[in-house]
Amino acid sequence: MAYGISRKNGTVTTPAGFYGYQPLILKIAGTNVGAADSVAGDGTITLGNFSNAIRAIETIASIVYIGTRANNQFVVIIDGPSANAYVSLNTDTDITAAIDNVVTLATSVSTTVTDISGLTAGSLA
Repeated sequence: MAYGISRKNGTVTTPAGFYGYQPLILKIAGTNVGAADSVAGDGTITLGNFSNAIRAIETIASIVYIGTRANNQFVVIIDGPSANAYVSLNTDTDITAAIDNVVTLATSVSTTVTDISGLTAGSLA
């Protein structure tokens, strides 16, 4: 089996990573912000806050990774350059504030969005 040399922007690298993406890791926390969808006895699906939050984030940024859902928090990795911080309720360039706004509007949950990109050790709780 032939193996090639992995390159990233012309430089030899290990074959792992985001390859061109500039990841921004965000923790979204709030009471029941990660609530799951529910299914009624007749099969009708009602979207939970988690689905609504993910859909809201996708309106202003490209999601690269979605972490495991918990009722009160979840983590997403977005491609930083794809993010549009200029949403109607947020006129500065702070993407965390923009995501906080769209998630709060979509879920009616007061959220806190934290950039944990530089996290080296610790708990997400």
